[in-house]
Amino acid sequence: MSKLRSFALPAFVADRASMETFGTGVQLDFTKFTDAKYGTAGTRRIPAGTIIEPVTTVGAPAYLCGPASGTAGNLALILKQDAEEDSKADAVTGYGAYSGGVVYQTLLPDATGNPRVLSSALKTQLGTFFRLMTYEDRR
Repeated sequence: MSKLRSFALPAFVADRASMETFGTGVQLDFTKFTDAKYGTAGTRRIPAGTIIEPVTTVGAPAYLCGPASGTAGNLALILKQDAEEDSKADAVTGYGAYSGGVVYQTLLPDATGNPRVLSSALKTQLGTFFRLMTYEDRR
C-alpha cells in the first residue's frame, strides 16, 4: 500500500508555535494496535493525531509505543504523521510525536460522538500538557 506523503502541518494542530516535539521520536509496536480501525496484521495504518503511550513490556525500548490506555499519570503523546506497518518508506528509527501544545480535539482520530470529543479518560491522560479546542468551520 503506498501512501501520499504530506509535509504540511497536521490539521489537528491549532497553534504551530505551541507544539512541543517529544525528543527524537518514538517507535511503534504495531501488534498493540488491535482495533479493527487500524487494519489487519501486516497492513496496519495508524493515522496522524492518534494518542499513544509507551508500552510496559519488559525489555522493550524506552519509547516503544502502543495506543493510549486512558490511564491517568501515564505519559501520553500525539503521533505527528501517519504510520504504516512494514512500510518501506517510513524511517526505521521511528515516528515524530508531540508532547504538548494546542490541538483541535474534534480533528483527532480518537475523538468520537457528535460533536466529536475525546473520552474523559484520554483527556485526563493528556493532562495539562495539551490544550484541547473545538474546530469550527463557519464559512
